[in-house]
Amino acid sequence: MNERDYGTAPILKLFFRCTVPAMVGMGFSAIYNITDGIFVGHFIGQEALAAVNLVMPVLMIITALADMVAAGSSVRISILLGRGDKEEAGRVFTVCLKLILAIGFLFGLAGFLLAGPLIRLIGADGLTADYARQYLRVFALFLPLCSLYFSTDNYLRVCGKVKMSMTINIVCSILNVTLDALLIVVLKKGLVGAAFASGISMSVGAIWSLIPFLRRELPIALAKGRIALRQMLMIITNGSSEFFISVAGSLMAIILNVILLRLGGSVAVAAVSIVEYIESLTGMVIYSMTDALQPAISYCFGAGLKQRMKQIQKTVMGAAAILSLLAMLFLLLGGQYLLPLFVKDGDTPLFDMALRAMRLFALSYLVSWIDTTLSCYLTALEKPWHSLAMSFLGILAYPLLCLAVMVPLWQLDGVWLFPFVSGILSAATAIIIVKSIKFQ
Repeated sequence: MNERDYGTAPILKLFFRCTVPAMVGMGFSAIYNITDGIFVGHFIGQEALAAVNLVMPVLMIITALADMVAAGSSVRISILLGRGDKEEAGRVFTVCLKLILAIGFLFGLAGFLLAGPLIRLIGADGLTADYARQYLRVFALFLPLCSLYFSTDNYLRVCGKVKMSMTINIVCSILNVTLDALLIVVLKKGLVGAAFASGISMSVGAIWSLIPFLRRELPIALAKGRIALRQMLMIITNGSSEFFISVAGSLMAIILNVILLRLGGSVAVAAVSIVEYIESLTGMVIYSMTDALQPAISYCFGAGLKQRMKQIQKTVMGAAAILSLLAMLFLLLGGQYLLPLFVKDGDTPLFDMALRAMRLFALSYLVSWIDTTLSCYLTALEKPWHSLAMSFLGILAYPLLCLAVMVPLWQLDGVWLFPFVSGILSAATAIIIVKSIKFQ
């Protein structure tokens, strides 16, 4: 498949050709995340599981700038390709790739040097804090290549190389699981081993992803020259919603961890991390599906195919609704059979808390897909301020409001239920914002 198929292929054929490889690749990444949680929870312990959950929001904030550049530039490149301007697309690609690498080096250094103060700021102590510092410092060493790994995935899909993106994700996920088994189970390296496993596998993926660009085998290639300041500001603005999503989501996770530490200690943090590991399979697959068709929507927008881009979006939303409903039914009826994989034998308090959290959280799947799909749609159309407003309300304002009201009333049950109530508010807002847009 090449980028011209975005404007000509039948909608259903395009949908499956783009989304199946992306969903399979992301599904393997999600399975890796779940397996990683199993290794950490089952072979290291509850404190290590809680430590990873504490560190992840910090890592998301550190990488948010690189994500912003990657998301914004991939939309701009898709629109330029839709207009037939490959030369300018190559310049945008090259400048942004260099910027992402520089951001990775800068924040990797900061993460390594400031790991201690960052973990203390979160409020962790004891063995959980020690584990968190170890994990953050090791992962920070690989941050430049890890930033490239996630960014080049966007650029491969812009060029229509969805199968290559899928293959890289699958191989890196298998490598990660293999290294987890070797470093955690065989060599007994604990959480440091888990961090090395993730860093090494993502670095391999980053180098692999760059090869076709270096060989000039794709519609975009490394090019000399600069891009106009106005265009860079457009890229940053368009990626601002992705940046805000990363930062706001991470801040919410930090706030949530602080609340959980106060209400239930490390057991509550470990319980929510188990739910997030299990939820990640559906969440990442749905996001990958919407993200996989973002270049097609941007291409059609650039080519003036407005009706086609709307049909693509309707197809995405229908598929997301079906997947979300199936995921909810699974969590309600059969999710408990997965919990023993994460919980050591005899740890009944953690099992019981995670089970209740999972069943209450499952209700959020009724509505969460609406906000996810419409936010990606707005980003694809270069509507950054609409997307940013939606992100602010859906990721920060509504969740904080729901936590402020529900936690005093229902304690931990309020934490498990707030995503459902917040999701209803976010879905209603997203629909109103999208309906208000007038296309020129």
